[in-house]
Amino acid sequence: MKRIVLSLAAIFAFVATVVPTSAPTTQAQTQNHRSKTEFTESFVFPNDCTGELMDVTDTTVVTCHDQLRADGTFREKCEIVQFVNAVGETSGITFSGTGTFTDEFTATDPCNFKFTNVGSVRLISHGSDVNLILHFDDTVTLDNCVMTVDSNPSADCRGRNQ
Repeated sequence: MKRIVLSLAAIFAFVATVVPTSAPTTQAQTQNHRSKTEFTESFVFPNDCTGELMDVTDTTVVTCHDQLRADGTFREKCEIVQFVNAVGETSGITFSGTGTFTDEFTATDPCNFKFTNVGSVRLISHGSDVNLILHFDDTVTLDNCVMTVDSNPSADCRGRNQ
């Protein structure tokens, strides 16, 4: 998940360098834009509850609202909803569930931005097998072109053997 946060931060950093510098700052109004994207992905993710890797597939819907203000400040708020299926590579335990995230990106110029990602993924197994609840609270900051990452993921195991 950390690679996803860093990838998103890199994408948003690119957007921050293009968008605020490409719009005239003499405009009196704010420019707004809404977007909605859906995509499917597959990846391997560790399950801290069972100690194994999971093969994960998800369909993700990302809905964003962008705002470019007259002063050149760019702000984007996104809601991310994931519909997730996973299978433990060793145990064969199947999980299904949803993930919900709120992302916020604010850039004042190409060398200064803040990106936050807060959310959780609930992977529920069938019967009495263990359930996995993941929580994410990540912040990526670029301050005078120096990047810092504060990532606080956690896993909560519920069910059998817990």
